[in-house]
Amino acid sequence: MVFASGFAELGLAFLIGVTLANYFKFKAKKGLNWLALAGVWFLFAGTFNVATLYGPDILSTYIGSASTWAGIQAIFAIIGWIFALIGTLFVAYEILAEK
Repeated sequence: MVFASGFAELGLAFLIGVTLANYFKFKAKKGLNWLALAGVWFLFAGTFNVATLYGPDILSTYIGSASTWAGIQAIFAIIGWIFALIGTLFVAYEILAEK
């Protein structure tokens, strides 16, 4: 399986949601930009499990053990979560300010 983590699927869900919102002319552009950014960060966080599956011996010589990779993945996931929170707040504010 290409996506070995739930973060990759979460990133794809964010990006598909933003794409559908743009397609249906949703009027919260700033918030959707933040949500798309969160999707990219989550998508990249999902690639760390795949990187350790297909060559842990090679990667461990450059970066470190698998726990180092898990820590880096956690950093990307936390940043993605913060961007998703900011995007959600912007979308809510833009919808409430519009009415």
